[in-house]
Amino acid sequence: MSSLLSSPSSLLTGAILAGGHSSRFGSNKALFAPDGETLISKAAGLLRSVAREVLVSASQTNAGDYDFLGLEIVVDQHPDSGPMGGLETLLQRCTTPWLLVLTCDMPFVDKDALVTMISSLTGELDNALCQRNRPHALAWQRCDGSISPFPLLIERSALPKIQSRMRTGSLSMKGLLRDLDTYYIMSPYNRLLSNINRPEDWAI
Repeated sequence: MSSLLSSPSSLLTGAILAGGHSSRFGSNKALFAPDGETLISKAAGLLRSVAREVLVSASQTNAGDYDFLGLEIVVDQHPDSGPMGGLETLLQRCTTPWLLVLTCDMPFVDKDALVTMISSLTGELDNALCQRNRPHALAWQRCDGSISPFPLLIERSALPKIQSRMRTGSLSMKGLLRDLDTYYIMSPYNRLLSNINRPEDWAI
């Protein structure tokens, strides 16, 4: 399993979820550029550092807003179904065993966090080789014990479970993670997993 860390580009596809309405933000927050770089550009740069291919999940309405990235835009098949719908469409497009997913509104996630996820995945799979169950996803736990579904490293084989939940309208990401024997990484500090829901959140 050490090949995952030494050659992640062949086993990982990067993806950005950018299909939200940004209703609380007042405009498309993926294009918010508080320090001169849009949030979605920042996410794309991080993923390019660990994955050969990076996809963007977007709604039909805002798909054209991201052409400047030079990345493949994957339009949500089921509009208004939240992150679960975007994840389903991305996994259908994914051709590698694992998909590393960022949201465009978590600007404090850094490369160290992504490397930690890849390293943790390597160790968890090695430890599970002789066990019946192994993790099909890796996510994060905040210092206060709460769960952050993103950033998410998820196995492509999880697609049938996601499709089943979509059919029944079970769109909770935390419910999905419980269903996938998810391994959780403890965040070193809560700001790492902070979301930008309003422009003023940047200064928090």
